Amino acid sequence: MLGIKVKKQYAQKVKNYLSARTLLNNNYNVISSNYFIYFPIKTVNREELHILEKSFDATLVEKTFDKITSKKNYKEILKKQLGKDYEKAPRGFEVLGNIAIIDCERSISKGIASSIMSVNTNIKTVIRKAGAVKGRYRKREYEYVSGVKTYIVSYKENGALLRFDVRDTFFSTRLAYERKRISELSKKPENVIVMFAGVGPFAIELAMHNKNANVIAIEINKKATEYMKKNILLNKVKNVKAISGDVKRKAVIYKNFADRIIMPLPKDSISFLDTVCKVASKNCIVHYYAFVDMNMGLEKLINELKMYFHKKGFKFKVVFSRTVRPYSPEVIEIVLDFKITRK
Repeated sequence: MLGIKVKKQYAQKVKNYLSARTLLNNNYNVISSNYFIYFPIKTVNREELHILEKSFDATLVEKTFDKITSKKNYKEILKKQLGKDYEKAPRGFEVLGNIAIIDCERSISKGIASSIMSVNTNIKTVIRKAGAVKGRYRKREYEYVSGVKTYIVSYKENGALLRFDVRDTFFSTRLAYERKRISELSKKPENVIVMFAGVGPFAIELAMHNKNANVIAIEINKKATEYMKKNILLNKVKNVKAISGDVKRKAVIYKNFADRIIMPLPKDSISFLDTVCKVASKNCIVHYYAFVDMNMGLEKLINELKMYFHKKGFKFKVVFSRTVRPYSPEVIEIVLDFKITRK
């Protein structure tokens, strides 16, 4: 169903706006994650959506909301479950389909899981983050906590259904807005390369939106690639080709091919710029993700990219930028859309 996604600092203002205009669907529970609040809505017209987007950086999303079957209060239940340990509990959790993912100490995980499942009837499984994202494949260890013992997610986003094992691949719901934004930018016949494609969200959502796009999705993690292939069939998209292997080796066969390149690897994207130069068409749009210092980092990055591409024989022009999320007190993840043109 339809929902409004907004950063937590704007949540109360957006709730007041929706309630005042009787747009809020009070038959369903609000969803909270680490950084965002999702409000279930009845409907919203274009003018109201424009106000929400402009005033609060809110976005319209498709989300599975739990129907309210009782007046149980999650916080009150959590306080009863944890007692003096309540302050240790995170204020939010991530939801992927029927699985809730919590980030907490093992000692309080059972109490949190019980609280979540008592007020969210659609949550069938709760698992706990048991380590940091690490390694070449950016994988994380998870620990089963409660409910049906599974790690297989069935997650719907922007009309696409994605199935995968959370232990086998990196996946972030925080990029849902970016995937929707970029897919909507693709409107004409074009060749697209998605680097670090994972289980296929960027590639599949763009291909579903633009049937005239020819999408090449490259992923080094073999298990993730296998899930991507299954997700391509699951969503019945015929204009995506999933390729398993290192981007630097696999992408070069598509010399001068790409009218659009998506690079959702903020930590290491800079090391793949040479590959970008090889696969870019005469006029190419690049969606580049990076971690930068929240003060002067973006300006510094733009200057570095401009110098790099000029040396490689390209004109360089920034067309869009935004903060994707805070990463630490000093560092943010940004996306930079830029156009490179062969001289």
